[in-house]
Amino acid sequence: MPALSSDVRVTIDEYLDGIELAMEFREYVDGCIRTVAPTTLEHALLVTSIGTVLNGAARREGCQILRRGMLIGAAGGDVFSPDVMAYCGEPRVARHDGGTDLLLNPVLLVEIVSPESEGYERGRKWQGYRSIPSLQEYLLVAEEEPRVERFTRHGEHFWLYGETTGLDGEIQLESLNVTLKLADIYDGVLPADSGREE
Repeated sequence: MPALSSDVRVTIDEYLDGIELAMEFREYVDGCIRTVAPTTLEHALLVTSIGTVLNGAARREGCQILRRGMLIGAAGGDVFSPDVMAYCGEPRVARHDGGTDLLLNPVLLVEIVSPESEGYERGRKWQGYRSIPSLQEYLLVAEEEPRVERFTRHGEHFWLYGETTGLDGEIQLESLNVTLKLADIYDGVLPADSGREE
């Protein structure tokens, strides 16, 4: 790889475009590499908030919380990078020669949903997630309003759906034995455009 020069002149737009390209995540779906664009401030705040809120309770249950960046393996060789995930007990990991690990036994997966990502999160990604035998719960957390959708496994092929809205809403996560309060995870996130510079 060539050395990086310290005196290359670029515009601020070129610089930011380059950062976005370097920071994108990649998932492997149906034999193709799918890039996942960098996130908004609200998205990043929700990932941090959910991970922080769940961390203490998860550890008491012998579980670990991981945030975006860790990869999980699904059926058919698909590889995804959820926003937040949890596993309990010992991790089952597939380690590849390049040093990349794939977690194989998540019990909880969380995706922050924007209008742009909603179709993928509900569609192809959810199809892949359902193939993971250890998965017990899947949360779709809305980026623009206090709303969480929850899918809970009941048996091998049946999933129960529920939706919780409003800052007074609560969700009992069976996989971690914890109550998730929407007021806690959205604290400091809403309103969505607060403090944003254009």
